[in-house]
Amino acid sequence: MAAMVNKRGLVRRTIQKIRRRWRRWRADIHIVSYPKCGRTWLVLLIGKSLQLHYGLRARNLLRLRSFSRPWRDIPYILQHHDGGPEFLFPEELDTDKSAYAGRKVIFMVRDPRDVLVSSYFQKTKRNVNYEGSMADYVHERRGGIESIIRFYNIWGRNRQIPADFLLLTYEDLHADTAGQLQRVLEFIGIRGVSEATITEAVDYCRFDNMRQLESSNALGTSALSARDKNDQDTFKTRRGKIGGYQDYLEGEALAHVEQVINSNLDPLYSRYIKH
Repeated sequence: MAAMVNKRGLVRRTIQKIRRRWRRWRADIHIVSYPKCGRTWLVLLIGKSLQLHYGLRARNLLRLRSFSRPWRDIPYILQHHDGGPEFLFPEELDTDKSAYAGRKVIFMVRDPRDVLVSSYFQKTKRNVNYEGSMADYVHERRGGIESIIRFYNIWGRNRQIPADFLLLTYEDLHADTAGQLQRVLEFIGIRGVSEATITEAVDYCRFDNMRQLESSNALGTSALSARDKNDQDTFKTRRGKIGGYQDYLEGEALAHVEQVINSNLDPLYSRYIKH
């Protein structure tokens, strides 16, 4: 019986792997980010905009690929983390991006310091696959600050491979949500979206409303559902704060993180380098 269960599990994983590969091949638009860069917020903004613009019904607005239909003229949009970099050593990250040739890529980044801190809470509170302290995690090589920086750098060096490449920062999206959303929609190829639609989408995706959506699991997806409603650190929408790392990193820990960033980060992301 155990052998049969294991066989079923293997078959299921194989099917899932094939589906993921097919979706990667099928996608016209790839929204790529290292985990904890704010991509869920971006995807919900896009999903709500599409729903409003085309007058569609959709409970799970985060499944952008479900909006793609020939008669809607909506491209197949797929969001992913490009191979699970949060579980890899920096030297294990894939440097070959040839599979993205002919596709459009939206590459979303965030201050690596904030990403590192948010990743720590993701791994200790949501996924529960790391047991060390924040001080330990600062020096963790598997999926730590070195992996974050190398992931950014690999994409920076390969940004000419896709047919078109849009670099989007969490900080810019935070500062001008409506303007950056309009920029993203135009890059995707969605034209004529009204100012009213943009305004409504931005309002829907306010942090407090996303927190409520997550608390009630309104979208019916684990991608936006709290692990423990009484512990904000288990929420996907944990804080939504720029520079929040300063509440957790200081002294030697912060010095180490900034040394890695300042010494290794591609100048493309110069806003995150402190001189």
